[in-house]
Amino acid sequence: MSGKQLRVVIVGAGFGGLTAAIECRLRGMHVTLVENFPTSRNYGDIIDFCPNGGRVFEKWDNGKVARRLLEVCINDSDKMEYCRYDGYKYNEEPWLLKPEQYYSTFGGHRGAMHQIITDYAAEIGVEMQFGQKVATYVDNEQALGVFTAAGKFYGADVVVAADGPKSIARQQVLGLPESKVASGYAIFRAHYTLTDEHRANKILAPVCRESPNYTKMWTGKDVHMIVYTWNKGRDIGWVLTHKDEKDIGESWSEPGDKDETLAFLEKGGFEEVLKEIVRQTPTEKLVDFKLVWRDPITTWLSPTARSVVIGDAAHCHLPTSAQGGCQAVEDGITLAICLEKSKGDVPLALRVFERIRFNRSHITHMSSISVRDEYHNADWASSMIDDNPEGLNIPRPAWVVDFDAEKNAEEHYDQLAADVKSNRQGTIEELSLPAGGSFDISERDYYNSSKQIAVK
Repeated sequence: MSGKQLRVVIVGAGFGGLTAAIECRLRGMHVTLVENFPTSRNYGDIIDFCPNGGRVFEKWDNGKVARRLLEVCINDSDKMEYCRYDGYKYNEEPWLLKPEQYYSTFGGHRGAMHQIITDYAAEIGVEMQFGQKVATYVDNEQALGVFTAAGKFYGADVVVAADGPKSIARQQVLGLPESKVASGYAIFRAHYTLTDEHRANKILAPVCRESPNYTKMWTGKDVHMIVYTWNKGRDIGWVLTHKDEKDIGESWSEPGDKDETLAFLEKGGFEEVLKEIVRQTPTEKLVDFKLVWRDPITTWLSPTARSVVIGDAAHCHLPTSAQGGCQAVEDGITLAICLEKSKGDVPLALRVFERIRFNRSHITHMSSISVRDEYHNADWASSMIDDNPEGLNIPRPAWVVDFDAEKNAEEHYDQLAADVKSNRQGTIEELSLPAGGSFDISERDYYNSSKQIAVK
C-alpha cells in the first residue's frame, strides 16, 4: 500500500488534529476527522501561534489561509509590553520578532481561527464527522479504528488520537491509568466587543485605541494577566492565571465569578485598568478554566504502532509555555510527512514520528511549570529583572520559534527510519532527535540567544 492510499482516522478537531488532517489530505490520503462537538467550536478566548506553528498555516492555499486568519487576529501591533502588577514597564519587544514573520504570527480569537482552518479542511476534502463522540478505540489483529457512542465504526489503516487533555486514548490505546492532576492554577478568560461606551470610559480609552493593537502582560505574585485587542480596537480578549487548589471535577470549565476575579487583582495590587477590563466584561462571557497537569509519558504509540496520540493527548502544555498549539501543529505536519515517506508502512512511520517529536515536545512541555514559577515568584527588589528582563517575557526563544517542522522531518526521516529498521537500542530520549535548546535564561533573549536559527 502506498502512503496515498492510507485511510487515516483522526479523533479530535483541535488545531493538532486539523493540521494532521489537512497535511495528510494534501498528500493524497483518505482522511476522516471525528469530533465530539456538533460544529466547529466558537469559544472566544485567546490563543497564540508563534512562527514555528504559524508557518504551517502560512503555506496553505498559497497564503490565503494565513490572510484570512489575520483578518480575525492581531494584525497591527508594534510591540508586546511587559509590566509589573502596578503598571511599571520592565520590558518590551517587537510583536513580530522579524518583519518577515507577519504572516506566521497569530494571536486572537480562538474560535474564529478554528473556524477558518476547519473550513479549509473541508474545502480540500477532509471528511468531517462532527457531533460524533468516540467511545472506543480498537487496535488488534482483527480490526483498527474507532467506535462512536452511537455504535458507528470508522475503520482505518492508522488511528490518530488528537482528543485533547481529556484523552480516553491514553487509557485505551496506551494502557495508561488516568493521571489528570490539578496544576494548582486556573485561568479566568473572556472575550467581548468594545463599544463606543467603552471608548468613552477614561480608564479604558487607551485599551480601545484603533491602532496599534493593544498587546500587554502584567506579572505579580501567583497571578499574571494578558490583554489583547484586535479588529481596530473592537475586540478584546484577556486571560488571568491564578492560584486554585480546588479538586478537578467532571467539568474543567465553569462560569467565572467577576468578584473573585477582581479580588485576585485587588490583593495583588494590580493597576486600575485591569480591574476596569474585568468590570466591563459581560458576566456570560467570563469562564473559569482549571489548568490540568499531566506528567510526561514514555511512548505515544500503541503496542502495534498503528495508533498514536498527538497534541495535548500526548503532551498537555500549560498556557505559560506559549507553545501548546504550536507543538500540536508541529505534531500534525510531522506525522503526515512520516506517513507519506513510509510508503504505507504505518508502524515505521509512527516510530519515526515519535523519535522526531519526543524530545522537542518534552522540553517545551516541561517549560510550562518553570516559566509560570518565574512569573509568579519574581523578586522585584533584586537586580535580576533589570539585568535579565527577558526572563519574564512570554517565552519565544529562537530555537523554538524559528523552527521549521516540515524541513526537520524531511531531513531526518531516512536516518531515523534506518535506526528503526536496524532495531537500534536505547531509551526513547536516546533514540530521538535532540530538543534543540532549553528554556534557560541564556536562551530566552531572542536577539542575543546563541541558538538563533537561520530560516530561509
